[in-house]
Amino acid sequence: MTRRRLTASVLGGVLTLGLAACGDSQESGNGDRSVYEPTESPTMAVTMIDLPADYSTVEGAGFSIGVPGEFQQQRTKSSNGEPMLVLEKPSKVESLPQRVAVIRDVDPKTPASEQSFALETSKAAAGPEAEVERSTVPSTDDDLEPAYLVTWKESRPSGGDRVEVTYWQLLQQVDDGLILNVVALAPSAEFETSEVSKILRTFAVDASSAA
Repeated sequence: MTRRRLTASVLGGVLTLGLAACGDSQESGNGDRSVYEPTESPTMAVTMIDLPADYSTVEGAGFSIGVPGEFQQQRTKSSNGEPMLVLEKPSKVESLPQRVAVIRDVDPKTPASEQSFALETSKAAAGPEAEVERSTVPSTDDDLEPAYLVTWKESRPSGGDRVEVTYWQLLQQVDDGLILNVVALAPSAEFETSEVSKILRTFAVDASSAA
């Protein structure tokens, strides 16, 4: 697979970065973040995990993440020109592989709290079938605020049919100048048995990640 084809194929997942990053101005990040805190208890409690014994550590621009051997790695650039790591494994749906992408949002217009709220709101507009939830996930770094996790389902085209895909997007505020996004997705029929959510939960920020 060429870099050009791979970059195009991940857009279904990473376009959520541009959607979540919408905001009027930098000043909006200085308001009361409690306004954007999740208000309902999620159906599942998600926590980060230590590196499983059968995973390898892959380092990116300011982060590390665990990867099982069957996932291919591709380093490319996202639409904002920042380095992006893509991890991918074929699924039972040829055009919709299991995928995890890590994207840097530099100089964000709004903080992760507000971005995650905007993402939750936009995905919930599809109706209850989207099963949208937003929660906080404690960071592995005591110096960082908890990350925000938005999960949802949406229908994606595949050949002449449509396939339901499950998405998890983690937004970790590193500082005022950087948010790291981790997007995990797979066809819903195999999401729970896939490794993508487990890979996402091995994500960790390192000290060099400041923008």
